[in-house]
Amino acid sequence: MNRTGRSVINFASGLMLQITTLGIGLVSTPLLLHWLGDERYGAFRAASDWGNYLNLLELGLGGSLIALLAKAVGTGNRDKIRLTLATGIRAYLNVMCLMLIAAVGLGLGITHLVRVKGILIDELQKGYWLGFLGIFLLPLSPFRLLADASGRSYIANLFILFQSILITTTALLLAKLGFGITGQYLAILLGSISFQLIMSWDGLRQYPDVFKSLGQSQSQVSINRELWQLNRPTLIFNLSGQLSFFTDNIIISYLLNPATVVPFFVTQRLAMLAQTQVQGVGNATWAALVDLYTKGEREKFNTRLIELTKLVAIMGIALMLPIVTYNHYFVKLWVGEDRFGGDFLNLLAGCNGFLLGILSLWGWCFSGTGNVAKIVYPFLLGTIVNFTVSILGTHFFGLIGPLLGTFVGFTTVKLWMLPLRLKELFGTSLKQIFWAIAKPLVFGIPYAVIVWWMARNHTPWGWLGLGIEMGLIAIIYLFIAWLFVLNQSQRQEWNNRLSRLFKR
Repeated sequence: MNRTGRSVINFASGLMLQITTLGIGLVSTPLLLHWLGDERYGAFRAASDWGNYLNLLELGLGGSLIALLAKAVGTGNRDKIRLTLATGIRAYLNVMCLMLIAAVGLGLGITHLVRVKGILIDELQKGYWLGFLGIFLLPLSPFRLLADASGRSYIANLFILFQSILITTTALLLAKLGFGITGQYLAILLGSISFQLIMSWDGLRQYPDVFKSLGQSQSQVSINRELWQLNRPTLIFNLSGQLSFFTDNIIISYLLNPATVVPFFVTQRLAMLAQTQVQGVGNATWAALVDLYTKGEREKFNTRLIELTKLVAIMGIALMLPIVTYNHYFVKLWVGEDRFGGDFLNLLAGCNGFLLGILSLWGWCFSGTGNVAKIVYPFLLGTIVNFTVSILGTHFFGLIGPLLGTFVGFTTVKLWMLPLRLKELFGTSLKQIFWAIAKPLVFGIPYAVIVWWMARNHTPWGWLGLGIEMGLIAIIYLFIAWLFVLNQSQRQEWNNRLSRLFKR
């Protein structure tokens, strides 16, 4: 299968995953809030984000290993792929020991970091120690990275779908039976075990002798050296991402209270799902871009990058626009109007989702080619701005603080520094890449004003009416973009690609 075919299948599988996840969330979230209550649910989400910080002790191995695996896959050398996998497993075994020590320390203080009272203290402690067991699955992580590096993200998406269904079903059952926060942790543990075992089976099916290679330390010396050279900038890069995206619930929970995490979370839920789908373009295509880079096809690399940037911008507007304009009605029907976090929070979530899709695509160009060190400074600076504004914003303005911090960090640092790095390393045209974003916005902003006015003067008829109206808004914008954002040659090129794909 060629690069376009793999990218399309990867994206389609991600789309299927997000649609299914949306359906599962629509059903499960109101039930969990009913059976757990706002305080339990908010405390669990805040504690989970604290637990995510343990991933920093992975020391950036994931980002460096996936770059090495993509390089090995590009050469087609099975021995090199097998040895790279074995090197990754050995490295993850080492960092697992460090992570276990840190996890014990976090477990001893988790009830002080997430301010719960009464019976919730016992539930949170028991749940945390159940989740603690998931750390022992860490050495199996390279098998998931292999699927992504091979351009087979659709395999991982399929298994993630199975994992999501398993976790949600178990979480609902345990919540109804009264297991509280402890039951939620147990559901995630069972889902993690199943996912890692299935991904390991998929990897071992292709490379059955990988565990035998663990003892071949001499053959892995050069790979191991390269792995740890790449991990330092990747660690800083991951730290920036962690502080940017996994501190929001923590800040809200600590500065306000755990119950306020619920309106903060549910108001963003649709935008976060759409944001993941917009990011899916980069996730689905980065391996193909890396292949072009590895083969020295720089001009073709930049042409594809400009096309993908425009595609992400168009998709971002098409998905975020109906969410921003109709999310109030969605939350009202879903979990009740009293849990809506406000129009400004809603608007910021949509803007951040649009920007993150573009920045994520650009970021893959560096991390996938092993050049993540080139963007460490912009990401670290953007994170400092984000974190500072988030704290101050939450103190002075309440719920919107963390999203305001994210927006300021994106627009004042990353949105202009990353294109400069793209030009420096890949020779990407600044004019073309910014016009790839600006042109969809030129037609999207006036259309957004019209749609906003219509939404404020009209109430959709139930779930069916809401779904139809949101879908029509997205489809109409896509039609506008097809006619006015893409030129005739670009439309013909997309027609040819789709025609070749469907013939296969």
